[in-house]
Amino acid sequence: MVSWLPSIPYEPVAQSIWEPATSTINFCEEDFYLTGYVAEVMNVATNSLYIWLSYKGATHVFKHDHPRIFAICFISYGIIGIGSIMFHGTLKYSMQLVDECAMIYTALTMCFATFSHGRSRLMQAFVMLSCIATGLGITLTYHYLKNPLFHQTAFAFIMITLLSHSMYMMETRTRLKNAAAANLMWQMVLWGICVFLTGFGVWNLDNIYCQQLRGWRREVGMPWGFISELHAWWHLLTGIGSYILLVWGQYLRATLDGKGDDYDLYWPSLLSIPSVDKKEVKKKEKKKEKKEANGKIVTNGKIVTNGKAKANGVTANGANKKKL
Repeated sequence: MVSWLPSIPYEPVAQSIWEPATSTINFCEEDFYLTGYVAEVMNVATNSLYIWLSYKGATHVFKHDHPRIFAICFISYGIIGIGSIMFHGTLKYSMQLVDECAMIYTALTMCFATFSHGRSRLMQAFVMLSCIATGLGITLTYHYLKNPLFHQTAFAFIMITLLSHSMYMMETRTRLKNAAAANLMWQMVLWGICVFLTGFGVWNLDNIYCQQLRGWRREVGMPWGFISELHAWWHLLTGIGSYILLVWGQYLRATLDGKGDDYDLYWPSLLSIPSVDKKEVKKKEKKKEKKEANGKIVTNGKIVTNGKAKANGVTANGANKKKL
């Protein structure tokens, strides 16, 4: 252990309460090194990001009057995090299916939102049935094969199809209406893809250099070793990248529906969490904040309420305020 770093040594592996492990895949984070109740602590902890962003996104849909299909997308996105927590916590195959199939179902929900847009009811029903059939087919095939490569290939195919079609609509149907919005959407989708692929890249490094990473963790101890849990970084990066792509889908839908002027994209920097805010809602919020600020102002130890200054129970004109 590096002597100048205050740290906690990695303890021998604890006895798992979930034995036997039945998952078809395992990751570089050592199992049950902190407690017998949780297999991969950092892989579990980082999934809390999915749950928080899921709540944030779903509530934002209702507050800012977005199509309700996006609420389903954000809820499904949160189920990925819940399933991943259960999988990494127990290493059970059933929980692995919840985690990985939720990824497929979230992508297919976005496919329905994209490919059914502007279609007749009959075509929308056809798209929905196609998405359901695809999801069931992938689930049953994956359960039969038990090959993670099949799941990864299926997910990649769905995402490439979804993003390609969405980009085509963005370029052909929004640029003539609003070139500035189209340019901003290109920045957003490319950044989301970049963040997602960075997560995929660090996960591959985790697989390739697992033995070296484990050795380094043992040398530096906890919590410094947590930095090298690259699959945990995959959770964070793919979680943020996926959320950006979901918000991009919201902004694209608003523009395609001819409501682009009713919404603002709040995305002050690449490192911020974006949102598509309805102007009317934000205007009401600002009015409410202004009203509250005017109703109660604190200055020089005095509280001004309804135009009258008070300090320690005495009004500005010197009269004592009656205490009830």
